[in-house]
Amino acid sequence: MSTTNARTTNASTTKEVVNTNFRMGLIINPLAGLGGPAGLKGSDLPTTQKISSERGVVSKVSHRVTEMLEGLKAGQVELNIITASGAMGGDVCEPYNDVFKVEYVYQSPTCTSAKDTLLAAKSITQAHVDLLVFVGGDGTARNVYDAVGSNQTVLGLPAGVKMHSGVFAVTPRAISSVILSMMKHRLVAARMADVRDIDEEAFKRDQIRTQFYGEMQIPDDQLLVQSVKCSGLLDDELMLEELCSFIVEELEPNTLYILGSGGTLNAIKLSIGLENPTLLGVDIWYQGERGGELIIKDAYETQIHDLIQSYSKARIMLSVIGGQGIVLGRGNQQISPRIIEKVGIENLHLVSTQKKILALKGRPLQVDSGSDSLDKKLAGFHKILCGYEDALLYEVRYSE
Repeated sequence: MSTTNARTTNASTTKEVVNTNFRMGLIINPLAGLGGPAGLKGSDLPTTQKISSERGVVSKVSHRVTEMLEGLKAGQVELNIITASGAMGGDVCEPYNDVFKVEYVYQSPTCTSAKDTLLAAKSITQAHVDLLVFVGGDGTARNVYDAVGSNQTVLGLPAGVKMHSGVFAVTPRAISSVILSMMKHRLVAARMADVRDIDEEAFKRDQIRTQFYGEMQIPDDQLLVQSVKCSGLLDDELMLEELCSFIVEELEPNTLYILGSGGTLNAIKLSIGLENPTLLGVDIWYQGERGGELIIKDAYETQIHDLIQSYSKARIMLSVIGGQGIVLGRGNQQISPRIIEKVGIENLHLVSTQKKILALKGRPLQVDSGSDSLDKKLAGFHKILCGYEDALLYEVRYSE
């Protein structure tokens, strides 16, 4: 459950709504960075720890994580840290047990491996964290990607030898800044970033070439409320046009789209080719290989539920209700909990203009699906499409 309270900043009387139940996942690769000073060009070899010790190299990973935790401590926020035991998280968090709530969900061995990173990442993600921070280099990023894919929001704390991937923050303090912004409901952009690593075969031939492994979702370091981009926001109509154009381009073939109600989705329906869409209802669209077609107009719950049994791929699009900030359970009850569970939460897409999100003034989004268990699953930070290749991370709150 996410709860909020208001803190008043020293600089002004402006109150910020603070998420007091933010869940940060933390995975540390204790071997990260050892191979650089030891002249090994990386830390992936099984003998890295032994050779580094023989050459007098001492790990600086804990120092970098401590720098991040000190930044969060200075922010005076209530933070939940979900991590692994020992060198993979517990040891560095121990001095902060009286400041933050620390929970261990993976018992790491004394001598860790890539498999432990993968298992820890899976365990921590299953604990429903808002942001998974991993500490290491490209090898660690690959392990995390193998465990969580592109659905979990992550951010890398740079501590390795090789860091060619785009998923790393610039500094440990930069991660503190991003987390504090998310907790205080400032608008933080979301984007996909490359996971890359050195092509080992090319490296053996003294060629530096990176290999692409996939993409993970990260919070962008461009904090919109503090940037020129936000002060010069496009008008709502133009932003909506850009959002519609992006969605039309991104429609997946052989996919059933369940399109919710409201003005934003009405514009999207018109853009994809749906004639006279239902403003206050749910329309079903099928996107084929060479175009799309309307399947059901103004569908009711049983129709939708029966229909999705026959399709292997389905997506649900919901918009934010202006002023209220409710995304589920108001005007779209046709999209019931059993439909969402069948389609999959990972296939639920939220859309809005930035103007609607800014109008919330930091208040979290709400869900009222009629299912307490689903509402709990939906709680946390979600990506919200706002424009052309433009997205935000914003909290959905579960309220008892």
